[in-house]
Amino acid sequence: MGGTAVEAVIIIPQTKSRTIANMAINKICTMLIALSMVLSAYAENSLEQTQTLQIYTNFKSIIGKPSWLLIIRDVDTGLVSPYLFDIQKNDSFWVAFTYGHNYKITASTVQFEGCAEIKNFCNLENGIISGKSMYMTLAGVLSPDPQTLRCNVLQYGDTKFTIVKNDAVSPQINQ
Repeated sequence: MGGTAVEAVIIIPQTKSRTIANMAINKICTMLIALSMVLSAYAENSLEQTQTLQIYTNFKSIIGKPSWLLIIRDVDTGLVSPYLFDIQKNDSFWVAFTYGHNYKITASTVQFEGCAEIKNFCNLENGIISGKSMYMTLAGVLSPDPQTLRCNVLQYGDTKFTIVKNDAVSPQINQ
């Protein structure tokens, strides 16, 4: 986080009522500092140019135990987001986030447990994509033979989709 903590010391002659007042002031100051840190973290972790990859599957059947490795790299920041989908059901829905406006799919590989793999699955590894989200439908038979599968990939201009990291809105405060 980019925030810095500031500690204020107030010197007041000690009486019982002033000690209680000091404790209340310190508690309020601590809460204000924590609130400013939360707001700062929210601003830093809010990604306003995020694109989405929506993936729908409607397989007739699945041969073996496949898993799909999808790796997305934000070309502006270098942030790499790996996704691993264990394909167990014919009908599934997944969402992958790009965390940036300009991104590249650096890997799209389906691995069939112990026997084969399909590299560049659905031909997704094809250069830098700018400001576009994807809607994918996968149908047919998922097998080591890519000819038995249909991938329909639609790219569309997306409005801003904001994502906030979960830890930014609920920090732990030790008192």
